[in-house]
Parts: sequence; C-alpha cells; structure tokens
Amino acid sequence: MTYYNKFKLNGYLPGALLNQTCKQHDVVEYLNITEREHLLLMTMPRSDWTKPLIITVDSVLLSILDVVEKTQTITTYFWIYLKWKNDFISWDPQQFCNISHITVPLSYFWIPDLYFVEQVIEDSTSWIKYINLTHDGIITAIKPMRLTSTCVLDFYYFPFDTQKCSVTLVSAVHSETRIILKPLKNVTEINKEHMKYFVYNGEWHPMKLRLEENSMDGFSRVEYTMQMERQGSLYILALIVPSLILMILDILSYYIPKSYNEKVNFKITLLLGLSVIMLLLNDFLPASSDHPPIIVIFFIGTMASMACGILETIFIMYIGGKVLKPDMTSAGTYSLYEGLLLKSSSTDVQLKEEQQVLEDGVVSMLERICRDMHLVREQILSLQSMEKLETERGKVQAKIEKWLFCSHIVAVLVFYLIIFIKWKW
Repeated sequence: MTYYNKFKLNGYLPGALLNQTCKQHDVVEYLNITEREHLLLMTMPRSDWTKPLIITVDSVLLSILDVVEKTQTITTYFWIYLKWKNDFISWDPQQFCNISHITVPLSYFWIPDLYFVEQVIEDSTSWIKYINLTHDGIITAIKPMRLTSTCVLDFYYFPFDTQKCSVTLVSAVHSETRIILKPLKNVTEINKEHMKYFVYNGEWHPMKLRLEENSMDGFSRVEYTMQMERQGSLYILALIVPSLILMILDILSYYIPKSYNEKVNFKITLLLGLSVIMLLLNDFLPASSDHPPIIVIFFIGTMASMACGILETIFIMYIGGKVLKPDMTSAGTYSLYEGLLLKSSSTDVQLKEEQQVLEDGVVSMLERICRDMHLVREQILSLQSMEKLETERGKVQAKIEKWLFCSHIVAVLVFYLIIFIKWKW
C-alpha cells in the first residue's frame, strides 16, 4: 500500500493532501532504503542489465597545489561530481507535498568504481557522506580530490614555459557495455566555471581546460587536459637578473685601471658567484632531458663568456710582458725578465771586468773610470731602448685589448639576442 493510498483510506482527498505538512522522513520511509540496503549497495542499479549505465561527470578545479619538476608530477585540488540513475529508487513528488529531492547517506548506495589512470599517490580524501537523490532516482555524489598525477613536463622554455597535463577518468572493472562516462558540461562552460572558483597560488595560471570523451581498450573514459602557464617573475628575479648583473660587472671590469692582476681576481670572483646561482637552478630542473632548456644554454654561454674574458686578460698580460718567466743562471739562481724585452749583457760585462781588476790589481784608476763611463753610457742607451720598446708594446697592447673587448661585446650581445628571441617565440 502506497503512502498516497494511506491518505485516501483515512478520508483525505488529493487536494487536501497539499495542505498537509510533509517530511523527508516520509519519503525515506516510503522508499524503505534501510531494509533494501544490501540490494542497493551491492549491485549496479540497472533494471535492464543489457543496457549500460550512463554516468555524467563534472569537475571544478580549485587550485594547482604543486608542480614537481624533478619527479614530473602535478598535484591539483578539485571537486568531482558524479550523476547516475538508480532504477530502483523513485517516488511521486505530488504524494509528498512536491518534495522532489532528498539528502540521504551515501553508504546505502552503490558507487561507481572510477579512478584516474595517471594517479601516482593514493588519494586520502573521502566522498561527501551524503548524496542528493531526486524523485526519478538520479543520484549526485561529490568527492573533493587531492590528485597527484604524472605529467610529461617540457622545460625547454623554463621559466617562460607552458605545460599540458592530462588526467583520464575510467572504470576499473566495468567495460563500456556496462558503464558509459559522459561529461556534464561542454568546454566553454567548464572554462568559465574554473575561472570563477580557481584559487591562484602565485606560480601557475591555468589557461584553458579541454575534455574529450572516448574509449580505451573497451572502457569508456573522460579525459581532461589542462594547459597552464608559469608565472616566471620569481625565477627572473632570482636567476636571470643576478646573472645579467654579474655579466655587466664582468664587462665593466675593462675600465678598471691598468692592474691586470686585480682584473683577473675580480673576474674569477664573478665567475664563482655565477656558479652559486647555477647550483640554485639545479634544484628546479630534472636530472635528464632530451633537449637542454634554454636557461641552461643561457648560463653556459654566460659562464663561457666570463671565462673568455679571463683568458683575454691573461693573453694581454702575456703580450704586455706581465707574465714573468724563470731563467736559470750559471750560478744556480733564477733571474726574471719580461716577455718582449731582451736581456742586456752589460751587467755581466761589468762583473767580469771588476773581477779582473780585483785579480790583476794592475788596472789604473783612469782606466776604471773610462770603463765605468762606458758602462754608464751603455746602461743609458739600454734604458732608452727599453722605454722605446715599452711605448711600442703599450700601443700594441692597447690595440689588441680594445679589439678583443669590442669583439667580446659583440659576441655577448648576439648571444643574448638569440637567447631572448628563442625564449619569447
């Protein structure tokens, strides 16, 4: 006997029924859910088992929690909504004061066995304990999910990269002859909704969502593809800008007063600072990649440019005679001479003559004075020749240094121009 017939036996007319106060408990009592729990929970709710159960799927993306470049994984937080029809649950709203839907515990009903193919960490969140049940048997179940899934990340344009990540929802047991998955909304509605509820975490910004309904190995599936863009301002300030500053300082070291030893020490210090920044980059990029990212080429080129600057300074020091070389004398000691200067033999002649004077003791004072005057003259001529060589050497050194500096500037500008063009386009 139905709930409606009970009212008729008690003398109530259908029109009078509308004036009665109804409760959702009356609907639950009418449906007799608790006594039929074992039937409603254990089997798929289809009255005709030859027809597949259609499950509509909807989701709302709330946040991108984390993107781990090293492990190629992405963690997202979203709510998933599933709707399906239970053929064994229904009532007439007119019999219950137009109550068309009620809220009942999910634990009394069968739940689809759906999972995400790309999931790598088991989700610890649980279904919302209550479902919405309509008078025609439509069940709406909701589950908040913290999903960690695999994603093939392309870091070639890091930190100006965009990524595409896909997750596929599919039944674990039932093929498409038993369960068919269909999206509840189209792409336009999904993109409009996710922009409304998405919470930005500062680094990743979702650009658009795309969904596709198809089958895989006889199983119905719904695939969501999210395209997201990295907000690279932090990496620009932490990696690229400091590197450019070090590069500018390395170039400006050309104008340091002519102390090549200080220049070399300064350039080596800048090179060590760049190495520290490159260690920070190592924390973001994966260990292996088919193609090295542009930022790696950027750092390698910057380091190579700074190293070439050091080599250029050393080469100029060598050309200018600033590199001292040892030369073994007959007495076993080392005398130092400059690269382009010829060693004068006047000192050796003077030592030999003085030794001869001491041994023979017969050289007169006048002869010694003449020889000393002759040695002084040779020394003056030698100093004049050295000054002339020094002047010519300085001119050649300045020309070579200027030419190398200009070539270095052009090479650096061309390199950075190519890098930034590839980064942008």
